[in-house]
Amino acid sequence: MSLVDILNSYTDEYWDFKTSKNEGIHKIANYPAAMVAPMQRELLQLLVNENKNYRSMLDPFHGSGVTLVEGQEVGLEVFGIDINPYAHIISLAKLEKYDPQLVESANTNILSNIAELKENGGWEPHTFDNISKWFRKDIIEDLSVLRTAIKREQNATIRRYYWLCFGEIVKKYSNTRTSTFKLHIKEQEKIDGMENNVIKDFETKIKETYGLIGYPALGDFHLECGDSNSIMKQMKNEIFDIICTSPPYGDNGTTVTYGQFSTLQLLWIDENDFDYDISCIENYSRLDSLSLGGTLSKNNAFYYPAILSEYVAKLSPHKRKKILQFYADYENSFREMVRLLKLDGRMVLTVGNRKVDGIEFPFSEINKELAEHYGMKVEYVLMRNIINKRMPQKVSKLSDGKPVESMSKEIILLLKKEG
Repeated sequence: MSLVDILNSYTDEYWDFKTSKNEGIHKIANYPAAMVAPMQRELLQLLVNENKNYRSMLDPFHGSGVTLVEGQEVGLEVFGIDINPYAHIISLAKLEKYDPQLVESANTNILSNIAELKENGGWEPHTFDNISKWFRKDIIEDLSVLRTAIKREQNATIRRYYWLCFGEIVKKYSNTRTSTFKLHIKEQEKIDGMENNVIKDFETKIKETYGLIGYPALGDFHLECGDSNSIMKQMKNEIFDIICTSPPYGDNGTTVTYGQFSTLQLLWIDENDFDYDISCIENYSRLDSLSLGGTLSKNNAFYYPAILSEYVAKLSPHKRKKILQFYADYENSFREMVRLLKLDGRMVLTVGNRKVDGIEFPFSEINKELAEHYGMKVEYVLMRNIINKRMPQKVSKLSDGKPVESMSKEIILLLKKEG
């Protein structure tokens, strides 16, 4: 039975994964718009079953590492890229694996250190610009205690594990609203009324999380933190059997502000334990500005499909510029992905069509045209309803004050590179 025949045998509703939740290793940290792990696992397993020679996989926008974990599970060597250091920290924790006996021993030691620091002092006060805006004074003190205790851990791998746990506590006790991924301050009444359980929650977090981390390591992995286009350009031709990713559906500023979601955690975590450029968080919006279609974009597209020209002609001038800026960056990414894919390799793209100016951006159709132009066959198209994916129904506002609608459906494009 061919791959297409197998896919045809599934019902449309199957791909909704209505009862799917973040389980196991994917529960260790929160991240916006995470992919549905069982769906990615199913698709990757089908591809590996169909072609026994598939060995390697790239996700150039890996986010919280869902595809990387699931790729490992089906026996692939995985390579991930993401510009967001917090996504890098989460994915590294999922892939690095930890000996539970070592973690259990380290947990005992760090809790002893925390108790000693709380009782006798000696912790390093942490600060950054506007820290008192985003964190209450007593919260800053307790987070500084945790930060000092983590830095005292001698094992670098265990420290990275603790930074992951610590980041979740930082986010929970910040003064930001939980109703948006953007940095918006809570009402003062809610800030004043927040109960301080920082130390207790960290203890709970490290004990719960180490039970979810897989061990031993399943195989080789490679992670790069930085601009995916720049990193992909440094790679040799045709080195991956599969490229599986959910690329951005638009610029971060008007879709999901991953950078703003992550910046406060990154301002607390010691960057010396990770390989990324600290300048990417020099202000709260820089990460989003550096991402595809961001304000710092300078790319030009090599190819413009007719459907894109027809679409942007309907938009207001400001939004037209934003769409074209995003498309230029994405077209560069798509071209690089095709170059890196081996002949007979597969590309699995999970995309969505958001609305701008009340008009649906035909991102899925644009990807189909890009595929045809760059020598890829559209082998199969799946559509699923977004059930549990953590995305707001209305996302960031543009300069005209109107929110951009999120989407309720995803399209999965299965592409094949033919000679």
